[in-house]
Amino acid sequence: MVANDFFGLEKTLEKLRLQPQYCAIACVSEYAAIHRGVNQNLDLAIYDLGCCQGPTTPSPRSTSKKLTSPLRCLSLKKIEEPEDETEHLQQLQIDPYHDIETAYVAQICLAWEALHCQYTQLTQKILCQPENPTCYNHSAQLFQQFQVLLQRYLENEPFEQGLRPEIYARARKFLPKLLQVPNAKALDQKEMEGEESSLTVLAPDLIKIMESSILSFHFFLKMDKKKSTGARNLFGNQNQTATPLHQVQSSLEKKLVKLKELQKKRRGWKKRSWPSTQEDVHLLFSLIDVKLLSRVLRMARISKEQLFWCEEKMKKLDLVDGKLRRDPSPILFPC
Repeated sequence: MVANDFFGLEKTLEKLRLQPQYCAIACVSEYAAIHRGVNQNLDLAIYDLGCCQGPTTPSPRSTSKKLTSPLRCLSLKKIEEPEDETEHLQQLQIDPYHDIETAYVAQICLAWEALHCQYTQLTQKILCQPENPTCYNHSAQLFQQFQVLLQRYLENEPFEQGLRPEIYARARKFLPKLLQVPNAKALDQKEMEGEESSLTVLAPDLIKIMESSILSFHFFLKMDKKKSTGARNLFGNQNQTATPLHQVQSSLEKKLVKLKELQKKRRGWKKRSWPSTQEDVHLLFSLIDVKLLSRVLRMARISKEQLFWCEEKMKKLDLVDGKLRRDPSPILFPC
């Protein structure tokens, strides 16, 4: 089960909490497997829900039709308190747009954790073995494909109707590998001998391609500018007036202001280029973290577990006296 694998990964990360630089190396293979498994399940949900609404179908938020959520079985966080029967029935009857949006947000959160995890692993490997002759030809092609699909989606999106999650759900039917982060896997001896190309992609070459992929992913997040227009519901059944959701939003906005101030102080910072220093790389990653958190918090429907996830993610970003500290250990988004 994916959930069991996730809890096992959490235990591994807890053991390595004092050594975050080794987290990605120790568990990247497990994490990649979890990422693929969850993505496959989410793809099914997106496809099923996307089929219910064509490009010309009115937004599901304006209809009264309700569907049973196929995402209920995908929660990666244990719910300790017993559910009230009425609340349980309310959760079963939900607007299909909410499921599409949850699937989309889960995909971008998982994609970022996978990108970040593999980039960290490969960076550490280069530091430890700078002269390693291992080849990554196939992985390089897959990461280039990942980047091209993001660019193709962004080129087509302005001509599509609906909000980002709705457009994304339709696009995944025709671009099934969209946001599917490949595994940075080295070629074995037999695969190297079977390579027709004389070009050899080493780890430093692959890192450059991954950096371009991360920049493309960041731009993809920044282009998701349309805000939800439906009623904001926390935990599915409450209107918001000075709630924990607003408190988390306020805390996130303060962190974003500090990050922007720190960004302005950086000399030579170019938004569409890879940072030249390690400190600026951490700043870029923090800006991506905040962009994801902001997208989660403006979902039309957000659960207790998802709000808790936002709080835990924010705790990993610490800005004191103009210095940024970022905990890189991953937390899987509870969908």
